[in-house]
Amino acid sequence: MAEFYEMPSISPTMEIGTLVQWKVNEGDAFESGTILAEIGTDKANMDAEIFDAGVLLKRLVAEGAEIPPGYPIAIWGEASDEDITSLLAEFEVRKTALEAGPAAAAPEPVATTAPVVPPAPPAPPAPAAQPASAQIGSIERRWMGKPLTRNFMDAPGDIRAASTDERPKSSPLARKVAADRGIDLRRVQGTGPGGRIIRADVDNAPLNMSTGPVTRPDASVRNSPMRKTIAKRLLQSHQDIPVFFLTATFDMQGFVDLRAQLKQQLPDVRVSYNDILIKAVARSLSEHPDVNAQWTADAIVQKGAVDVGVAVALPSGLITPVVRSADTKGLAAIGSEVRELAGRARDGKLGVEEYTGATFTISNLGMMQIDHFTAIINPPESAILAVGSINEVPVVVDGQLSTGWRMKVTMSCDHRVIDGAVGASFLQTLRRYVESPVLLLA
Repeated sequence: MAEFYEMPSISPTMEIGTLVQWKVNEGDAFESGTILAEIGTDKANMDAEIFDAGVLLKRLVAEGAEIPPGYPIAIWGEASDEDITSLLAEFEVRKTALEAGPAAAAPEPVATTAPVVPPAPPAPPAPAAQPASAQIGSIERRWMGKPLTRNFMDAPGDIRAASTDERPKSSPLARKVAADRGIDLRRVQGTGPGGRIIRADVDNAPLNMSTGPVTRPDASVRNSPMRKTIAKRLLQSHQDIPVFFLTATFDMQGFVDLRAQLKQQLPDVRVSYNDILIKAVARSLSEHPDVNAQWTADAIVQKGAVDVGVAVALPSGLITPVVRSADTKGLAAIGSEVRELAGRARDGKLGVEEYTGATFTISNLGMMQIDHFTAIINPPESAILAVGSINEVPVVVDGQLSTGWRMKVTMSCDHRVIDGAVGASFLQTLRRYVESPVLLLA
């Protein structure tokens, strides 16, 4: 008997899933465990399996559609000739109800400002009906792919639309100054040799010679499920957590020396400054269980494992792969694991267990020449460390002016769990490991 295949909930925070790609065509038979589709969640792309054998009778949504869990995306049955009329009717009812609901999680229309275009020629016969999301995508592709005609830009009195066939003679400096000021050289009288426009002519041009500010149209970028989840969780964190910040500056000469020694003595082992810092943070957390902790209504839970999240930037947002039991791993192992996790995070291939459950997070923007910033806590964690760049700066050592390598870090703390003295004590321990990183090799 034919039945719906509904959008699975394959992420603990998933509220909307994007149907990235169908893996089975209509009319194809499949076995138990077959991957029907690739689904984009708020964190990664995952496979949607079906645990029965049968035939895919009908795809109900198009690739690219955003669908909430539990919503029908296909119809399958045991034989290819099964009657699905009643299921199609039921799907239309559910679709209408979902789209009409005030809290509907169905695909949201993208608000755009339609350009003014001249009347179009008679339209060809209408194609067969498509799902709403597919129609929107098709319309956007046709509009974006259509060359802009001159009529599209022209408007009465718009100097920018005037013909450029007769380019006025002008000096390079005059052209640059005119471009900076938005002045149309075709309306400037030249006083140079042969009527050539020179800098003085542009300087003396009336203000009404300006073409006016050149503006580009607004662009709407559809919020991905990841972007929506980030917004929701960070707003919740900002509103619900009483946070305070602790900033410290570390002497990084030991880091610089250790990494140089590792590169020289072990050229085949790749260890970054961030890998050494992860180890230092993990070792410090193991000595401060009151920081490696989480708030609940009944108790503060001090976590037994030290699982460090490492923020990784993606085109659509941010994800934090987790290095499990980081305090027990060596620098080479941490470096290899971080690179492997970050690579699969950028490819959208992380499993749920690989980006959830961290007990503490590091957000490092030092490689982008950011000296200092603050980060928002990722609940249920109680702290996050924002790491700036390592810079060679003037310092005073034993009363003498010199130069040295320094780095600023700022820890955001949940005051319900971490008091000021507790957070400061943790940073003191972290300073000991950072400024004497040889201790991490023991």
